[in-house]
Amino acid sequence: MKILQSKHYKPRRIISERHINGDYHLQSQSIDERLNADNHPFEGLIGAMMASINFRGDDIVIKKEFLKDFVQCTDYSTAHYNGQTGIFYAGELCYYHPEYEFFLLLNEDLSNEYDKTIIEAGFYSVIRLGYDNQKADNLAKIREFFDRYLSKYTSQDAKISLLLKEGQDLVFKTHSIKPLSLDLNTMYNDDFLPVHRKIKDELTQSNKGVVLLHGVAGSGKTNYIKWLTAQVPDKNFIFVPNNLIGALAEPQFMSMLIDNKNSVLVLEDCENYIAERVGGGNTSDVVSTILNIADGILSDVLECQFICTFNADLMDIDHALLRRGRLIAEYQFTTLSVEKANQYLASQGKDIVVTEPKTLAEITNINEVHYQSEKNKGNFGFIS
Repeated sequence: MKILQSKHYKPRRIISERHINGDYHLQSQSIDERLNADNHPFEGLIGAMMASINFRGDDIVIKKEFLKDFVQCTDYSTAHYNGQTGIFYAGELCYYHPEYEFFLLLNEDLSNEYDKTIIEAGFYSVIRLGYDNQKADNLAKIREFFDRYLSKYTSQDAKISLLLKEGQDLVFKTHSIKPLSLDLNTMYNDDFLPVHRKIKDELTQSNKGVVLLHGVAGSGKTNYIKWLTAQVPDKNFIFVPNNLIGALAEPQFMSMLIDNKNSVLVLEDCENYIAERVGGGNTSDVVSTILNIADGILSDVLECQFICTFNADLMDIDHALLRRGRLIAEYQFTTLSVEKANQYLASQGKDIVVTEPKTLAEITNINEVHYQSEKNKGNFGFIS
């Protein structure tokens, strides 16, 4: 289909002002001549012809298989190049739906505010929808069209935000991370499965509460949280480094959370900050802030949840965090049982059998050569 030859196109001229030799000159040019030198000609053409809805930055996509119901517009063909990936891709595509009489502007690049470049088989990014605004039933047709063909894109990569300090300011830096391969059935003890289901359901469906994960080092707490970020894609996971946990009580951080609602704040190795409150101080302020954000007045405004990990005894943790209705789940990670450890090793094709409980870190790295300086075993004494 050629848009310029269709019933939707009416010849138009563009008047532009140019400054030449100190004088201003008006220049008249037909729109099709003007767009011939444009990197986004379809967008200029649709914008000049009809009303449109801009989806740029909203992560709206259409499956390529749906385009069988459309007719491709062939007036222009543009190519873009991404120097970071070395990929050439269609910079702009235009499709027309004969039944709805809508135009869709598409792009192969699915990039969003987090990712540099995403080109994923099976999807096009939707940039703009063009429609004739003189038709009375447009709103109902657009809603029907959206439900039938368009959807919100969720990247296969998990995303995390890091709380950092630049100068005197706190900032969030967001990065994508490749999905972590993790099998709860073989890498964790059986009693953790119902706890995980509870955690996932509450993070997905609710917007308040605290998760407490504790236990021996190397038992898989961090791996689980990294994997969890991809299981709850609608939440923004914000990792707070240990040296910035005290910043949670700062007014600037509260302002940042207002712009990042519906987030999950992850505090790792935070036992020094969530210990039982005695004598006030910064630690007491952090606990109070967590309680207020997770289940207090601020919870209705910020809609944030917490995942806290620590190695200390649960009895040393502030008991206000354990209150029913506030606590989503609490789980103590231990070494894997002998049966579970051998089950994991067999699933990985390793011809190794262990005879005592092991941590997840120990069995996943069981073939690693371990280098450690030997202690001096020489005799101690005096030489006469």
